[in-house]
Amino acid sequence: MKTKHLVLAGLISSVMSVPAMASDWFVGGAAGYQQDTYKMKSSAESNQRNIEEDISYQFRVGNYLNDNNRIYATYGYNSDDIARQQTFLLSYDYLVALGDSNKMNWFVGATAGMTHNGIKDSGFDSKNTFVWGGQTGLMYNINNSWSTEVGYRYLKQDYDVNASNGANSASYSLNDTQQVYLAIDYKF
Repeated sequence: MKTKHLVLAGLISSVMSVPAMASDWFVGGAAGYQQDTYKMKSSAESNQRNIEEDISYQFRVGNYLNDNNRIYATYGYNSDDIARQQTFLLSYDYLVALGDSNKMNWFVGATAGMTHNGIKDSGFDSKNTFVWGGQTGLMYNINNSWSTEVGYRYLKQDYDVNASNGANSASYSLNDTQQVYLAIDYKF
């Protein structure tokens, strides 16, 4: 629990300590591959580990604070065979220019937020949980208005839900999410 609070406090203090300055806002979208690792414990069956893979869609809006720092909020949606997932994330990235032209950048950052998970089996309730993790990737500035990036994000999830129907009981947990995505952003 302390780790969650430290990550969230770090992100909030980073955002609050940034001085007001002229900067570039951006809006964009991403699509990619998402892998979720689920664990199921049941009194009727042995423990199972399921890995679900499907397409993830994201919408994001953010701000380039300067040439080396950006913050952004992301809404993501994913639906696989087991669950439907919506994510609401706040992220910070540190950008490292690869070359003098600043066209290509490597980024690394931290993410924290909330996920709404809903297991498609009617015996399990949907639930909002805290998520945190990090991301890295490469960003290419096409021109002054458009950029694209390919990235990898890891999210630690704390989703755990139980169901019972008399003699049988089951629990389902989502331990982590991994995403590989391609994004395009418009700066204004």
